[in-house]
Amino acid sequence: MQTDLDEPVIIATMQLDGNPALLLIDGVHRMYRAMSEGLSTLPAYILTVDETVKVRDR
Repeated sequence: MQTDLDEPVIIATMQLDGNPALLLIDGVHRMYRAMSEGLSTLPAYILTVDETVKVRDR
């Protein structure tokens, strides 16, 4: 419960059946802490589909 909630989580955007689908790829502990503390928002980097492909293919 000591994770830094000011550090953005990272969300990937993928194509699923032709529709965008969001996937949390970094920040599970921050998400858990935020939910435990009743916070409804967190800072986030949301990767585009193209950025997600580049990260995935590394």
